[in-house]
Amino acid sequence: MTVLLLLAVAVLIAINGFFVAAEFGLVRSRRSSLQEMAEDGSAGARRALLLHDDLNQYLSACQFGITLASLGIGFLGEPAIATIFEPLFGGFSHGLAVAISVAIAYIVVTACHVTVGEQVPKIYSIIHPDRIAILVARPLTAFDKGMKPFISLLNAASNALLRLLRVDPQTASEEGATPEELRILISQARAGGKLDAGEAGMLSGVFHLHEQEARQVMTPIPAVVTVDLGEDVETALRRCISSGHTRLVVTEDDNRDRVRGIVHSNSLARALMAEGPQASLEPLVREAVIVPETKPLDDLLADLQRERSSMAVVVDEYGRVVGIVTVEDIIEEVVGEIDDETDPAGGQIRRLANGDWFVRGHVAVTDLLDHGLELPVDTDAYNSVGGFVFAELGRLPRRGDTVTADGYSIRVESVRENRIEAVRIRERRPPQSADPSGTAP
Repeated sequence: MTVLLLLAVAVLIAINGFFVAAEFGLVRSRRSSLQEMAEDGSAGARRALLLHDDLNQYLSACQFGITLASLGIGFLGEPAIATIFEPLFGGFSHGLAVAISVAIAYIVVTACHVTVGEQVPKIYSIIHPDRIAILVARPLTAFDKGMKPFISLLNAASNALLRLLRVDPQTASEEGATPEELRILISQARAGGKLDAGEAGMLSGVFHLHEQEARQVMTPIPAVVTVDLGEDVETALRRCISSGHTRLVVTEDDNRDRVRGIVHSNSLARALMAEGPQASLEPLVREAVIVPETKPLDDLLADLQRERSSMAVVVDEYGRVVGIVTVEDIIEEVVGEIDDETDPAGGQIRRLANGDWFVRGHVAVTDLLDHGLELPVDTDAYNSVGGFVFAELGRLPRRGDTVTADGYSIRVESVRENRIEAVRIRERRPPQSADPSGTAP
């Protein structure tokens, strides 16, 4: 009899392990993976997807099975094992022998229950959730059908209690992951080797789009190549070629606050061939998308897609034009810097009309020497212009921060994720002496 009871306990522990594995397998399995396997012809994956469609019902079935198995283990296991140990304490009084035997039986049953019936199936399911979900789908479906009345009654009672607590059970079951939870998942996937650094960086970059504004990625207006509305097609096309840009911002009366729109090099080339070099720019100008500098990047990208435009003009709170943002600028926030064969070699270091220099933050300090600019070089602390400014500031940079060094004033023009993207360098000229000869009167 004792042997039969022990066999029954072993079966109940195995059943408990099955339901524990089923519960964690369903929760941790990925619907996308199961769909992919189902499309490849896996019947088990199709059954597992049906369980995902009514997840609350099948999780309740798992809990019901775990509860029944646990009650059975406690009811049969302790008396059976206590019967085995009780003769070993024959020298004690009957009551004491029974108490010691029951205590030992409790420890043994609990150890077997927790180890074999809980921990092992739980950990295995967490490591192989899709495999477990497929394996348990058929037997769990059969168990749910057989116990449907009891499980439905328990579900109804649970839902009623949740409604008393002002919680909608349906909403709770359908609630998806938050952006912060997805960030954690990306970080964990990278740490676990499921994603490489580039993939994790791109996924994280998508979430950063809503947190960043147009002013953080724009090209400042002093560094923007423009053409005046009064200039002809040939002049504008030559400017496109010399700058390496396919689009130019069109201004009126050489006033950068009076932006009329954008002109494309394709339109210029067609007009040049059809009407000659003196053709007017005005009919070629497309209306520009105007956005505030505080516009989140994800909203800005949606606006550009809706307007079928690749560039937006950025204005401040007073309506002054402060820069431009392109689709490429936004995409670079996700995939990193993009350089193609049409980018001019000097595009990273550019001389502005007023004599200042526009320099990208990643440009090496030593590369400035080719343009007659010389900043202190400290290879141990930094090697880029952005690194130099960061070291001089001694804190996180902000747009508008200015440092001085070796006769230069360096102003931060653009910052992305605490990284200096662009600066403006101005040579500080010494004040002129009142007496050029240097002699006293």
